[in-house]
Amino acid sequence: LLDQATELGGLLAGEHAAPLRVAASLTIGEYLLPRLIASWQERHPASVIRLRIANTSEVIASVVGLESDLGFIEGPQTHPDLRVHPWLSDELVIVGAPGHPLANGLANKTQLAAATWILREVGSGTRQATDAWLLAHLNQVQVGFELGSTEAIKRLAAAGTGLACLSRQAVAEDVEQGRLVELKTRLPVAKRQLAIVDRRDKLLGRATQDFMAHCNASQAVPLRS
Repeated sequence: LLDQATELGGLLAGEHAAPLRVAASLTIGEYLLPRLIASWQERHPASVIRLRIANTSEVIASVVGLESDLGFIEGPQTHPDLRVHPWLSDELVIVGAPGHPLANGLANKTQLAAATWILREVGSGTRQATDAWLLAHLNQVQVGFELGSTEAIKRLAAAGTGLACLSRQAVAEDVEQGRLVELKTRLPVAKRQLAIVDRRDKLLGRATQDFMAHCNASQAVPLRS
């Protein structure tokens, strides 16, 4: 009833006037959603989007707890109260400083298993995907640092402290500008599915449905590589 009242109040005040609460995992919230929110608000200047950025576990909890209308997640985590809508595909890449011993040439599994790694914290979608990919092929990973900030991970890696495994979206500019180097390995390509989640029993307002459609239309725009 409260959702319906909020939706009606928004419609009476003007198109998409009701605030839209969005929670997004770190990679999506920092590297993919900003351009989508900007283009959305160009078309709907009265629409207010409140964006919360957290790791995937926290995004799921936010949507389940009715604190957010939509969640954007990176990993396979889910919850029985949520509907999962497949969104974009993403790719994990291994990066290091240009001067890292493994930056030039083809890094083999033994070298990668012995290297020091700088990874996201447990509970993040990126960490879950990283563990599933690396442990399946290296058997062990020497974790030197666990950080909740993608930018901090990139800075440590650029300083030569260790190797990082992050979304191609998150490191594209750093690789292009020479701060980081993408390592060449014999590991298979690590693709993963990004998704949008919402509560099964929650009324989706007009703004929420239209914003989902807006984000889904971005699938026609190639991910940066």
